[in-house]
Amino acid sequence: MSSQKWKGWVVPGGEVKENEKDEEALRREIKEELGIELESIVKVGEKIKPPSRDFKDEETKFVFIDFFAKSLNDEITPNEEILDCGWFTIDEALELSLIDTTRRFIEQFRDFNKD
Repeated sequence: MSSQKWKGWVVPGGEVKENEKDEEALRREIKEELGIELESIVKVGEKIKPPSRDFKDEETKFVFIDFFAKSLNDEITPNEEILDCGWFTIDEALELSLIDTTRRFIEQFRDFNKD
């Protein structure tokens, strides 16, 4: 998805609220941003993204908690944060203007699916 906050395509996500588990935050954020319910959720890692020009606030550091999951529905209903979104094959996604952490995440998913 592309949004008003990022300068490139990213996978959807957001902030983990106080007393919220990572998976609960994932489900909530995906539902809020895209109107999608998830199943078969697997946590696959965490990474830190130092402050960069990729985000509207170039001083913000991020901790990404990565999950793979399946969508229970195909229809996307984006909220007001989303400028553009869609379903892409791995090859199509890798052709987009992705931020660095999103590119590594998609490559990780590609490699995961080779097994």
